[in-house]
Amino acid sequence: MSTAARSLHTKAGMWSRTFSLGEHHKQPVAVVDLLPRLEIRQLEQNADQWNVYLLGLNRFQQMTQSDKLSYYQIAGIHGRPFIPWDGVLQASGGSGGYCAHSSNLFPPWHRPYLALFEEILYLNAREAVNEFPAGELRERYTAALSTLRMPYWDWATPAPAGQDTLPSSLQLPTAQVITPNGTNTIPNPLFAYNFHPLSSDDFPESPYSSWPSTLRDPSSPDPNSTSRNDQVASQLNDLQTNLQSRIYHIFTMITGYSDVSNDYISGDSLEAVHDTIHNTVGSGGHMSDVPYAAFDPIFWLHHTMIDRCFAIWQALYPDNYVEPMPQILTTFAVAEGTVENATSPLFPFHLNDQGDFWTSNSVRSTATFGYTYPELQNGNDTAALKVAINILYGTGSSPQKRGYHLSNTPDNEPVSRAVVAASSRSESHAIAGAPSYSSERQYITNIKVRRFGLGGSYSIFVFIGEEPTSEPSQWSSDPSFVGISGVFAAATNDPLKTSIESNGVVPLTAALEARLASGKLKSMKEDAVGAYLRDNLHWKIRSMDSTEILIDQVQGLEVSVLWSEVIPATSLSSFPQMVGGYHVLFDATSGRQGGIQYGDQLN
Repeated sequence: MSTAARSLHTKAGMWSRTFSLGEHHKQPVAVVDLLPRLEIRQLEQNADQWNVYLLGLNRFQQMTQSDKLSYYQIAGIHGRPFIPWDGVLQASGGSGGYCAHSSNLFPPWHRPYLALFEEILYLNAREAVNEFPAGELRERYTAALSTLRMPYWDWATPAPAGQDTLPSSLQLPTAQVITPNGTNTIPNPLFAYNFHPLSSDDFPESPYSSWPSTLRDPSSPDPNSTSRNDQVASQLNDLQTNLQSRIYHIFTMITGYSDVSNDYISGDSLEAVHDTIHNTVGSGGHMSDVPYAAFDPIFWLHHTMIDRCFAIWQALYPDNYVEPMPQILTTFAVAEGTVENATSPLFPFHLNDQGDFWTSNSVRSTATFGYTYPELQNGNDTAALKVAINILYGTGSSPQKRGYHLSNTPDNEPVSRAVVAASSRSESHAIAGAPSYSSERQYITNIKVRRFGLGGSYSIFVFIGEEPTSEPSQWSSDPSFVGISGVFAAATNDPLKTSIESNGVVPLTAALEARLASGKLKSMKEDAVGAYLRDNLHWKIRSMDSTEILIDQVQGLEVSVLWSEVIPATSLSSFPQMVGGYHVLFDATSGRQGGIQYGDQLN
């Protein structure tokens, strides 16, 4: 094996390897400090870094598609075109791409994948900077490059006033950049990836075989189809509050690794929330189809957000990590049924030039790849981290609590860095419908379905109030809309996969508290809530082309409402605490099609 690449983003003297680089070998750049990956809107505020980032991403996407380190080939690791990468051959019984879904390896597998993408992005950004003639501008961009990390997109925090949850930088087809020739307008590398060429051998399925670029909520299956980012942005705006509740619930209530890591285990998880974003952004385009998702540039921002959430969860529960689990789905390199654990290789990512691979144990710390996230810069200060989480996703987002904590925390205290990092991304207004757990009850809708029951991805919409009569494409804007649980699945004809389950959650607490405040709900006690939901809780299923799917056509659908007692948080540096676990609220769903019935066992 040829000399392996060394990570460009690790501390001086610490080198990590992600792939066999061969003829592409470059002298790595040592970076002394462990630097944070920033939210994309924060990165955009630094004009020099933003310009270097766009130039690097644009150059990355223009690489010859046959090059192993091209954007096309690296995106193809996840799914199509289902070919070996870096010499890692297909396993006996293997199929699909390398990515692990419904798996205990879902969070750690993506960590070296993102590090690989970040490394090649950096190499391309460096080449772009080196094209500038010697002088003040090149010096500025070289300085900006030295601290550049790939950004994440936080779809769970309220956007700044007047902006969409989907940043405008991801919606515009062109971008302005400064090049050695002056200011130029280029195709926006965050808007789409343009195939060059589009290969029907690599993408044999329609409509992907005819779309020359990646699309979000495509206007048609025709080659001249366009993305409808305005529709995606509108639906994400409607969904944001429930996403905020889900992330807060995951951070505060889910403490077991197997529970948080994948959507095969009942309840909510990082993978289940991830699925909902894939479906909502893709809406029939590349992001909502597993084999094609990674070609959309937004994939990398979304997965960096999931990695951030995973890193935060790790910091909250440092003793909980990968537990052995049989693989429910086959991948290109791992057969179904293989028991994977923390020492299992994360194919196809090489650790060294002896042929060893990264494992979950070896990627456990983000510091291994030379990065962190803003909320984690205080080391092991859990209190500071909880403050940041409460500011971004919980009741700490109110101006009173944020202002109090900032004014009463000295700058030299460790908590300050996390608080300031979170506060800099929060608007100075209270968030209607944000998770509060101010009552002593919390409620969730638990949704279990057959992952491959409909031949592809689909979404379950949850409503409280009048059952919507609008077109399915408008469901998220209905006054009774609460949230979405997405099922992210590839099309398959394998009859053995039809029984595989997928799980997700739609939190109800904030929506119920809003109805309590308006007088529609008498009490947050379970008897009152059960009676109210029996008449007012509804669920509908939508395909990726915005067609309604009748409930009786959805295999294995099981909707239940769970409740638990909660001790509310007493300060910004504490979390609410669940008391006694979850209880099934049979009144809410019994007698309803697709709902759990009296006497049923919740698996």
